[in-house]
Formats: sequence, C-alpha cells, structure tokens
Amino acid sequence: MKYLLTPKHIVDCVSSDVISDHTVVINDSKIENIIPNNAVDDSIYSSYQHLEFPNGTLMPGFIEMHSHMHISGDHENYEQLTTENDETLLIRASAAVRTALLSGVTTMRDLGAKNSISLAIRAACQQNLIPGPTMIIAGAPITTTGGHCHMFGIEVNTKDEVIKAVRDQFHAGVDWIKIMATGGNFTPGTNPKRPQYDLDILTAAVSDAHRLGMKIAAHCHATAGVEIAATAGVDNIVHCSWNAESAGELYDYKPDIADLIANNGIYVDPTLALNHLNELRGRKKPAPTLSNPTLRMEILHDMWERGIKFVTGMDSGMTNAYFGDFAFIPQVMVEKMGISEMDAILTSTKTSAECLGLSDTIGMIKPGMTADIVITDGNPLSDIKMLHNVDTILHLGKIVKKNYHNLV
Repeated sequence: MKYLLTPKHIVDCVSSDVISDHTVVINDSKIENIIPNNAVDDSIYSSYQHLEFPNGTLMPGFIEMHSHMHISGDHENYEQLTTENDETLLIRASAAVRTALLSGVTTMRDLGAKNSISLAIRAACQQNLIPGPTMIIAGAPITTTGGHCHMFGIEVNTKDEVIKAVRDQFHAGVDWIKIMATGGNFTPGTNPKRPQYDLDILTAAVSDAHRLGMKIAAHCHATAGVEIAATAGVDNIVHCSWNAESAGELYDYKPDIADLIANNGIYVDPTLALNHLNELRGRKKPAPTLSNPTLRMEILHDMWERGIKFVTGMDSGMTNAYFGDFAFIPQVMVEKMGISEMDAILTSTKTSAECLGLSDTIGMIKPGMTADIVITDGNPLSDIKMLHNVDTILHLGKIVKKNYHNLV
C-alpha cells in the first residue's frame, strides 16, 4: 500500500527534534520520503491514500525489549505457567503478541519462553498467520539447575555445559542468548541477591555467543552479578537492580561498575515500570523482596547521568505487567526518573533499535527505514501520557490500527 501521512508533529529521532508541517510518504513497507506539506503534488501522489491527523504526533513504532510471551501477567501467572500445557501457553502467546502490536509495539524482543513456543510464534508472525510485532527471540533462557526460570529454561551448571547450551540455542535459530546471571523474584527458591554463574563461566558464554555472531543479555539483580556481567562484556544487562548480598541491606550501588557499564557500551534494561504497576494495581501476594522505589529511581538517574544507555523493557508477563502496557515505561522515565519526554521517546525507539543491532532499519523516521509507525492523538512531548493514546499504527507499512479501530 501507498500512504501519505500528515500529522501535526513528527518526532525526528535523527536530530532529537520535532518536525512540523511535513508529510511522511509510505511506499509498501518502507518510508519513501518526508516532504513539506506544500510540496505534496496530487499529480505525483494520486495513487497514494492520504491520511491526515490534525492533532497527531507521528513517531517510530515502540520497541519492547523484555517480554515473556507465554506468561499472563496475572497474579496467578506462576501457577498457570507451571500447570498449563504447551498448547494453552501457545494460545496465550498468540494473544499476547497481538495485544502488544495494538498498543504500538512494532518490534518485540522476548527474553524467555520455551523454544517450542517462541520459535512457533516468531514464524507465525513472519508468515502473517497471526498478528504481532516483528519478533526477536531468545527462546529458552540459560539457567542453573533449579535456577531462575528453570521451568522453561535450559538447566546447565559448568562452563562446558553453558557453552554447549549457547551453541544449541544458536542451532535452534534464536536471535539472542539470554542467561540468568543471578536468581530472580519470579522463581521460588532462587536468590536474587546472589550470582548463579561465576566470571569464568559468564565470560565463556559471552565469548562463544559473540563468536557465533549473537548478542547476549544477562538477567542481573544482585550487585555481584551485575559486576560479573559487566566484566564479562555482555551486550545488555537486564534489571540491574544492585541488590545487596546482605539480608539486612537493600541496595549496594557501585558507581565504579556503573562507569564500567557506560564505558563498555553495555545497554541496560532497568524494567523500571514494574514498581509503578504494582502500586497502581496492587498485589494479592506481597512482592518477594523489599524495595525502595524512590531510592531506585535516584540510582537509575545517576546511571543515566553517567552515560549508560537505557532500553525499554516491560518484563511483560510478570505480575501486573500486561502486554498492552508499554507506554508506562516512558511515562515512569519522565515522571519518576526525571528525564525529558524526548529522551524517553528516543530510548523507546532509536536507542532500543541500536541495542538490537537494527538501527539501520527501525527506530527512526527517515527515508529507507521500515514503515513501523505510531501516531498518537496529542503531543507526548508536552505530556508523556499521550503515548497511551495510540490512534493509528503501521507495521511493515500495513495499517493495523486506524483512528482507534483495530484492523487485525
């Protein structure tokens, strides 16, 4: 299809500025051009459908960097995951990716699901059998025996076993490697204050993933695990919670390790909307560990000031984190972490695309880029909550939502 999209504003992620009085030209799956409104020649563009959004702001599609497609987000999610069969989990995943797409997520990285489900969902989306974003998958995460997410992970303990698991995942056809560097809150019996792998093992995993041309993301709550992951040279640290090892302490933030993360160009997905969603929606059972949201945001702001590049992961599927919730991430970045609306949008698009190694195709509005586009009703650069008001969505040049009406 061919479209002319004329909004009030265009978020230019190239210059970190706003373009007004311009039209975005879409030809098939690509952005063909961006031209001034007074240069739109009806004789040239007679075959294009012209859509106008007098109050709209046009920007790249959102990039969700951390989802678990076959987990529900409900309070009973752990029980569901551990009792339901793969067929039911596959149906859950199918519904989840559609919901994400219709919230404006045009690219979605899944960081932990059974291979049998994540590979099938990615293929179904690619073949247009089901509606969903462009899927980037890690498949089954690598974890220790009985470790975090062992119920859908690959349980390995020694260096040789971990290297073999990396190679097996490469052979299976996943896009990223996910390794559980520390325990986690979702899995009973694991310890989010202690590492699961030592530096030698994690370094070997990183080295072999990179040898195979793959990037690796490490789940890290414990400060010791963050330090190991940063030293090992992972590409993406997930959570980066700085949990102190001592039972009597909450955080053990180490600015020198934060500087190492920044200097090595390691992207951090702080999953920073989770506390906000728990406050918003409550929990039937208490959170597994204590938290101090205010102090957490102060630490994250310091990391940002040190030059660490953040990416936007929801941890969709975890309790209270649903697949249509993406807009809460930039909202929390602005309202609680204290960065600008433009920086929050850039993190949700351009920077996350860079982390994925896809900045040549997605994350910006410019000629030649994939036509993954979100148009909000209102200006999120004035009020970040406008990102919840998604009016129209294009994915790969196809309109999947128009004037608030879902078309898939």
